[in-house]
Amino acid sequence: MKNNSKITDINNLKYELKRNGYYWSDIINKSNSEENFISIHKIKKGSKAPTHIHENEEIVYVLNGSIEIEIENNLLNLKKDQMISIPPKTEHSLRNENKEIAKIIIYFGTNDPFAKTVYKE
Repeated sequence: MKNNSKITDINNLKYELKRNGYYWSDIINKSNSEENFISIHKIKKGSKAPTHIHENEEIVYVLNGSIEIEIENNLLNLKKDQMISIPPKTEHSLRNENKEIAKIIIYFGTNDPFAKTVYKE
């Protein structure tokens, strides 16, 4: 793969609506990386990612606001500048129940993490 290195200004991304009130922008994926995936998600109040399972470990970092993340029936609150690692093959979901739009970074050590994702809802 050729060198696709570039600087990305995360304050000027184009976001795609993925589900009601849940937007994201892929920064690094299989089109420009052999091994990694990074995206930034904006989540409006009341919006969520439904319960699902990935084959790979997922790392979530909160840039702005806060989110509730449920991992195997344990509810956790992540605030700005906090992060969590979700082990592979672990059932989880996340949502924003606050007035402020939450903004998070999602990282996977694979360039196509959704190829084998299983949604439970």
